[in-house]
Amino acid sequence: MSLEKKLFLLVIPLSFLALSGCSKKTTPGGTTTTEYREDLSSVRPRFEYVEPSIVKKAQTKPGVTETLPTGSGDKPLYVNKRLETVLDTMAQQNKAIKYISGYRIQLYVGNVRQEADNAKAYIYQSFPDLNPYVSYSQPTYRVKAGDFMYRSDAEQYLEQIRAQYSSAVILADRVEIKRSLLIRVPAE
Repeated sequence: MSLEKKLFLLVIPLSFLALSGCSKKTTPGGTTTTEYREDLSSVRPRFEYVEPSIVKKAQTKPGVTETLPTGSGDKPLYVNKRLETVLDTMAQQNKAIKYISGYRIQLYVGNVRQEADNAKAYIYQSFPDLNPYVSYSQPTYRVKAGDFMYRSDAEQYLEQIRAQYSSAVILADRVEIKRSLLIRVPAE
């Protein structure tokens, strides 16, 4: 086939598609509109509105006292007893928790034991509320101080410690709850 015939066979279907795409749309009712309308009232659910009734409490006479019924522990009147037992159980579990995620101030990191001992002594003398912790992981000594629950409390002590140890930083650590409650936050 020649090139002209091939082009002619290609142009005819393309022109038919282009013309059919530009025609007006018709809806199932036969009208030609661009707005969609359908009556859905037959399938919508219908609800009856019922006005809520208000029940008034009976007036009791001034000299009469009401008695509450007694029953077994399964009745709703005894929810308080069950609630108290659950709360007691939770209190026992909470008392068993000794550690919490908190913060400590790291004063010294180095290889000299004498410097680590000096940092520990500085904390004992200057800040009796803080407990110093010396750890050794060969060949490095680390001296940390304090058991802080909140970073803001540790930052207040950090300002004072940096006067002696300029490389002091705050680190996240596991701290003892009882000791953290004994720390007094310095007044600014």
